[in-house]
Amino acid sequence: MSPLAIQAARLASRQALRAPVWQQAFRRSASSQLAKQYSMGTAPADWGRIIRTRTQALLLYFPGMAIALGWPYLAYVLVDGHVKM
Repeated sequence: MSPLAIQAARLASRQALRAPVWQQAFRRSASSQLAKQYSMGTAPADWGRIIRTRTQALLLYFPGMAIALGWPYLAYVLVDGHVKM
């Protein structure tokens, strides 16, 4: 393998391992905002966001669990006495 190809392979592997630029920028801005909030004391509670995320989780969790755990009982009720062996 030529030295040029080896160097290109190294550069490509380094680029693949680095986080994309937008992720780095987001981390910097998010960490600086949190640092400002926590340096001033406690960060203010965002009750609207908290309630919204909990509600979304519940709306996905309960119907999903009802389907995942309830289908055997529903099948039993539907075919009870109708299947002859």
